[in-house]
Amino acid sequence: MGFYSPWALGFLALTPLLILMYILKQKFEEREVGSIFLWQKVLKDVEVNTPWQRLKKNLLLLLQILFVMLAAFTLSDPYFRTAGSGYANLILVIDNTGSMNTRYGEATRLEEAKALAEAAVRNAGGKTAITLIRGGRYPEIMLSKAADKGEVLKSIRGIGESSTAGSMADAVSMVKAMARAYEAQGGYKALFYTDSGVSAEGLNAEVVRLYSDTQNVSLDYISHSIDNGRLKALVRVSNRSNEEAAREVSLYSTEALLALQSITLAAGETRTIGFEVQSPPETVYIWAELTEQDDLSQDNAVYEVAGQSKPLEVLLVSETNVFIEKALLGVKGLSLYKTNPGETLAGPYDLYIYDGNVPEILPSSGSLLFLDPPSSPPINGDEGSLFVSGSEQSGGRAAFLQHGVTRYVEAAAFTVSKLKKLELPYWAETVIAVGDSPAAAIGEYKGRKIAVIGFDLHNSDFVLMPEYPIFMNNLAAYLTNQSFESKSAYFSGDAVALSPLPETESLRIIDADGKPHPIPLQYPIPPFAATEKTGIYEIRETIGENERISYFAVNYPTETESAVPASAAQQTGTDLPESSSDAGTSLQMWLILLLLVAAVTEWEVYLRGY
Repeated sequence: MGFYSPWALGFLALTPLLILMYILKQKFEEREVGSIFLWQKVLKDVEVNTPWQRLKKNLLLLLQILFVMLAAFTLSDPYFRTAGSGYANLILVIDNTGSMNTRYGEATRLEEAKALAEAAVRNAGGKTAITLIRGGRYPEIMLSKAADKGEVLKSIRGIGESSTAGSMADAVSMVKAMARAYEAQGGYKALFYTDSGVSAEGLNAEVVRLYSDTQNVSLDYISHSIDNGRLKALVRVSNRSNEEAAREVSLYSTEALLALQSITLAAGETRTIGFEVQSPPETVYIWAELTEQDDLSQDNAVYEVAGQSKPLEVLLVSETNVFIEKALLGVKGLSLYKTNPGETLAGPYDLYIYDGNVPEILPSSGSLLFLDPPSSPPINGDEGSLFVSGSEQSGGRAAFLQHGVTRYVEAAAFTVSKLKKLELPYWAETVIAVGDSPAAAIGEYKGRKIAVIGFDLHNSDFVLMPEYPIFMNNLAAYLTNQSFESKSAYFSGDAVALSPLPETESLRIIDADGKPHPIPLQYPIPPFAATEKTGIYEIRETIGENERISYFAVNYPTETESAVPASAAQQTGTDLPESSSDAGTSLQMWLILLLLVAAVTEWEVYLRGY
């Protein structure tokens, strides 16, 4: 036991004074009485007031002594030392990774960790500063040196489930950085609540390992192909339990059930099962699910987007143009192929780029981009579709005109030494101009998107500007009608890079729970990181009166979060000398209640004349 205010114990010195008051003789007046009947009473009063006589039993005296002692102890604010509370600073680290959602008795590991952390807070002293860290994909300091226990308890209860992967190593590093400062501020104790191994060497820490044997089967992976109307899907299933498990795996296309297959796995076995069914007419995404629930539900489903994994193919016909190659290689979702003028390379391609040359016969499909064209190519063999590329003219200062392709670069300008004189057909519009002359134009003719840049990139300083790759990304997105999501499958907590079409007027993401997330259209567009829930996410782009919808899948990281090492041992860090800081479970409130009871009892005894 310790005392927050030990000086108050000095009030115990009043106890002997109180006793002395009872044993000292009290003065009284002599009075004549009319009867000897009262003589015995007078004799007793004389005996009582005789100084230094033996102290007789007196209930009122005992109650007054008790009151003085309780008052002194209450003012001294005593406390009991408890685990983790004998320090001025208490650091709580709660693991919030996906594996903490595993069942633990009647609750989950996360719920048990929160309950233990709440108990540690209640046992901490009234003057203990508490730091709360949530350890997930990235550690987060939720509270720093908080003195209000109610606030700390509220923050602990507010830690929700997560499906992300993560390591406690970053949280340990964060605690070590805090420990250096806390050691000079009355000492510290760190408590880690996790189901994974933590190396707390060098820390005055206790690691509470919340491991429990589980019955868990996970779906780790799904892939598919569609050929001649037949959907073929592969699903990898793993038994994470220590005993045999039988499960049913269901395959869905969007919301329709396609097939059901039973599987029995030995302890620790992993197997890939195959499905082959008739593909629904419009398969947006597929997913597989275990029909039975087990100790970890988040890894019972796995998702994949259909038809968005194939990269777009681009053919560059050029002798040497490092600038265009570098720009296109930096665009995610494109596969770039290169050939020399006059050579043929089997196609078709999604986009053809002709740098300084034009073939006699253009391909019949795919978008077209002409750089510094020497002649006027017919589109689809239609002479009426020609844009006229004439003689060269002197250049000047080039400026971007307002258009979706020039988004994020409108304020930029660059210098062109010379350029081709372009005469544009009715379907084309200028996006870069030098004075009154068009320097670059885009348009759509009979369903094909076409663009022309009327100058050699080597004859400008455009390629040296930071706006150059942005413009080329916008132009490639416009020509291929793709927003170039780098991939369509992620794990929980991953950040999703967004690259909307240049014409996009508004952008939002609908998460797996159906909640919309508006995305500001400003450069650079921040990655979307609210991906803790598993499932299918929608990307909705508004273009005029139309809405373009694409998808990506978020899956549970089974390789790290479904399999936890089977060790229930509690680990502790290096034991350091306990701090002399006054901290612990305060008894002051209980003493105040006893003090009030003693005061009421004393008053009642006095009134009754005991």
